[in-house]
Amino acid sequence: MKEREGIEEIEQREEACAGRMAAVGMFDGVHLGHRYLLGHLRRLVGEAGLQPMVLTFANHPLSVIAPERAPRLLTSPEEKRALIEGAGVACEVIPFTEELRLAPAEEFMRMLSEKYGVRALLMGYNNRFGHNGPRDFEAYRRMGAEHGIEVMATDEFVPDSGLHVSSTEIRRLLAEGDVATANALLGREYTLRGTVEEGRQLGRSIGFPTANLRPDMPERLVPAPGVYATEALGHKAMTNIGVRPTVDRSASPRVTIETHILGCDTDLYGQTLELAFRRYIRPERRFETIDDLACQLAADRREAMR
Repeated sequence: MKEREGIEEIEQREEACAGRMAAVGMFDGVHLGHRYLLGHLRRLVGEAGLQPMVLTFANHPLSVIAPERAPRLLTSPEEKRALIEGAGVACEVIPFTEELRLAPAEEFMRMLSEKYGVRALLMGYNNRFGHNGPRDFEAYRRMGAEHGIEVMATDEFVPDSGLHVSSTEIRRLLAEGDVATANALLGREYTLRGTVEEGRQLGRSIGFPTANLRPDMPERLVPAPGVYATEALGHKAMTNIGVRPTVDRSASPRVTIETHILGCDTDLYGQTLELAFRRYIRPERRFETIDDLACQLAADRREAMR
C-alpha cells in the first residue's frame, strides 16, 4: 500500500513538473461544444508535452454576481467531473466565491500559473474571466505571457445540423420540453439524479407503481411539465413531471417527478435513482375519473416502450 502511494506521489510530482495546459469555464452540461474544446485540448497537449486540465466551478458565477439571474444547472459538480474525466482530461472543481468574483484577470492568471502549474491556456471562442476582464483576446495573450502562460484560442463548434450549441440553449429547450433536441446538443441523454421518496402510492393502486424522485440539488434544472419516455435502472420507463391535477386538486399543489419503470417493481424508497430523458410524449392534463387516467397511462406505457 505504501509502495503504491509512493508511486502515485512520484506521478503527481512528474505531472506538476511537466506543466499543464488548461481550459477554464463553467462547463455546465459538458455538451458537444465543451467536448469539441476538450478534444482540441487533448490534441494540443500531445504536441506540447503538457498535461490536460479543466478548471471549473461548483456553482454558477451568477449565483454570486447576480443571484436573481442564476440559471438552473444541467449537471451537478460530481457529474461534471465524471464527464470531463471520462473524456480523458483531469478536472479541478472549485467554488466560485465573492473573492474570486472580485479578482482581476491578471490575479486569476497568476493563480493558474502558481497554484495549478498552467503553462498554456486554451480559451473558447466566447471565454472571458476576471473582474472587469478585458474583452480583447490579445490582452489575455499579453497577460498570460507575463506569467509564463501561452494563451491560445479555439473556434466555435458548429454541428452538422447548424444548431447553436450552448448551455443556455439547452436549458431553454429543456424548459420547453424539447428533450430530443437538447439531447442532440448534449451528445447524450439528459439525466436527473436524486433520492426516491415515499409517496401516496396512488399509482400502485391502479397498476402503475411509481418512484417519486427528489433531485440531488435544488439548483438542478427539471424539464417542463409533461409525460416523458425515460430510462431508469436499465429499463424503459415513463415519467410525469407536474402537479398531478387528476388526484391533487389542492390550491397549491407541489410539483413532483414520478416514474413508472417498466418491468421493475422493486422497492426503491431511500435509494439513489438516475433518470435518462429520451423524448417528450404529451403535456400533463387533468382527467375526469381515475379510470380515464389509467386508460391514458396504459397508452403512455405503450408509447414509452417504443
